Amino acid sequence: MPTPPHLPPVLPARCFTTDEARAAGVTVGQLKGVAYDSVARNVWSLAARRRPEEPADRVSDILLALQQVLPRTAASHVTAGLLLGLRLPLRVRRAEPVHLTRWGPGDPPEMTGIAEHSGTLGAEDRWSRSGLRLTGPTRTVVDIAAMRGPGASWLLTDDELVAVLDGVVNEHLHGYSAGVPPMRDLARVRQDLQRMAKRRGVARVRAALLRARVGVDSALETRTRLLLEGHGLSGWSMDVELLAPGHRTVHPDLADLQRRIAVQVEGPHHDSDRQCVRDIERQRATEAAGWVEARIVSADLRSVRGGPPRAVHVVREARRRAEKAVP
Repeated sequence: MPTPPHLPPVLPARCFTTDEARAAGVTVGQLKGVAYDSVARNVWSLAARRRPEEPADRVSDILLALQQVLPRTAASHVTAGLLLGLRLPLRVRRAEPVHLTRWGPGDPPEMTGIAEHSGTLGAEDRWSRSGLRLTGPTRTVVDIAAMRGPGASWLLTDDELVAVLDGVVNEHLHGYSAGVPPMRDLARVRQDLQRMAKRRGVARVRAALLRARVGVDSALETRTRLLLEGHGLSGWSMDVELLAPGHRTVHPDLADLQRRIAVQVEGPHHDSDRQCVRDIERQRATEAAGWVEARIVSADLRSVRGGPPRAVHVVREARRRAEKAVP
């Protein structure tokens, strides 16, 4: 694609505004040439550039310029969820429209590729991250909870909403994440919901919050816990530390304190040779502490020929082993 010789090196690699282009010496007439693409009203990009691959990076790419053009707006809904790093399902994270909410007087932006929202957005719900304005975690979760997907069904299922909340309130007393503050602690989320009592989506979030737990490190762990609870296997604790003399410290993903069962939910990284060695060491440490280890992978969460998923059988077997081990 031809590039004009005057192309200024000071134009940002991201999307940029008309004012930024003028400041770099590019005229409006030149912006309408083949070297530039119009992304939104008064927002442009280099035609030859590659768009970021990660959804959150693509959103940030346009928002830095878009929010200069639209000063009283905040990224919201799924867009804010991406920027906050909420535990959204892959199908939702890949969604293309950029969601913007305008606060104060005026109409929402009318631009192609922009999902427009308007309404009250108090200062307590307006956050800033990496120079971007976005809605805070609780307001974002409430907005997403009210969204509909194809066929008028909820965009997020009830279980997926629990996984998102688990990520928002996640914090630990033990392990490598001990002391890291949550995105929003449980008490503040409850206060937020009280303040937003009349907003659509609040009732769903309140119901999901009753099932959410502090100390859950991934959506896969949430899925596993909810699946086991759905099959009558409840009573799980999180953020538990197991110690045995001469062995490494163990932090089960799910812990049955009564039966002394440690459930470990394994992601893809456990396939590496180095991690396999660490997993063997972890199992030995678990057994030395007098506990039974049950290992579960994502494939174990799928139903088998209409029967219970393999994860259910794995935990039931662990319970039988634990009961036999009791003197």
